[in-house]
Amino acid sequence: MDQIKPISSISESLCKNLEYIFTDIDDTITECGKLPPETIDAIWKFYKTGINIVPVTGRPAGWCDHIARMWPVAGVIGENGAFYYSYDQKNKKFTRKYLQTDETRKEGQLRLNTIKERALKEVPGCAIASDQPFRVADLAIDFAEDAGPLNQEEIDKICKIAEDAGATCKVSSIHINCWYGSYDKLECFNIFLKDFTGKSLHEMQDKIIYIGDSQNDEPMFEKLKNTIAVANIKFFFNRLKYFPTYITEKESAQGFHEASEIILKNR
Repeated sequence: MDQIKPISSISESLCKNLEYIFTDIDDTITECGKLPPETIDAIWKFYKTGINIVPVTGRPAGWCDHIARMWPVAGVIGENGAFYYSYDQKNKKFTRKYLQTDETRKEGQLRLNTIKERALKEVPGCAIASDQPFRVADLAIDFAEDAGPLNQEEIDKICKIAEDAGATCKVSSIHINCWYGSYDKLECFNIFLKDFTGKSLHEMQDKIIYIGDSQNDEPMFEKLKNTIAVANIKFFFNRLKYFPTYITEKESAQGFHEASEIILKNR
């Protein structure tokens, strides 16, 4: 924790060499569930500067289809690494790459029903996320978006139900995402990177930044050399083993905007 540096100390050389920014969505580039104008402005500025933006999110396939098409992004990694989508507007080509087969995903969805039923029965106040109908691989249990908010003990109880059923689960700032399979944000990130640059993470470390805000960003904090967390990451400090390189002074979308202003100024 003591090794985390203020975003103001980010090096000019890193900002000048930057080719990709991968970023979480909820409570990283949003504020109170909305995309403020500062976020939209920052994403467009990055795009026009030649920096590729790739959202990396626990949000569903349906949302990711929209994001890939409508936002000025190079692609989007969704459902905590279940797939990536990318839309080549020039050639009118939409790429969808899944880490599991259709059959495996469908089987996983059926198995997740047991977790859903137990969580709803045993943890009053939780709910199935409103975006669940648009998911292809995971189960999202809402504890702070439209439901709850639940306390840490209740969140841990839902995670225990998922783990007892042999599922992977990750906690974001609003949902507990559960799925069957060993993939995560990092694995899909590595595949995306190889497909779009032809290079490995090792080769691209000094040209990439990841921005996040919660526990499900920890695989990225562990493996990437340059990571940023918005200030609300502090609420998860006691549950993190791996920490970001830099931290903003401001929270959520305002922190993202703070980081974007410093990066663009250093360009």
